[in-house]
Amino acid sequence: MELLTFQEIGTLTPTKSNIEVVSQQLAGTVKNGHADPLEFSIRCKFAIEVLSAALDSVKDDALRNVDKETTLLGAKIELAESGVKYDYTQNETWRNIDMQLKPLLALKKEIEDKVKMATKIGNSIIDENTGEVIASPVKKESTTVLKITLGK
Repeated sequence: MELLTFQEIGTLTPTKSNIEVVSQQLAGTVKNGHADPLEFSIRCKFAIEVLSAALDSVKDDALRNVDKETTLLGAKIELAESGVKYDYTQNETWRNIDMQLKPLLALKKEIEDKVKMATKIGNSIIDENTGEVIASPVKKESTTVLKITLGK
């Protein structure tokens, strides 16, 4: 299978199935030993950030060009509200509950911080205010990722 050039990628219909095809083809360069996996990852991270910045740059122009739901290049385009936030502070019941929750959430965070500290140092610690023994270690879960920070 011959690898697509960037220009050829731009001529493909932008569909989810073509994303799979092109991504598998690109990843194949690493899987087949034709590219270094770390260099490939750095270049992919660069491309993602370039494309994201380009999208941000034309966002306002694109929004001005959508007047109703439409389809272009097989993709559905519509205006949608995103990140909607509600202000509940006008509701008295909500405010009362919030006032009760705030000190409890602060206490919970304080306990979590102490348990984290005990886990990090690998020893139990004693809460000086209550005399409670904060046991260590607690179960900790994480996911290993490849963190790439591009140079300036």
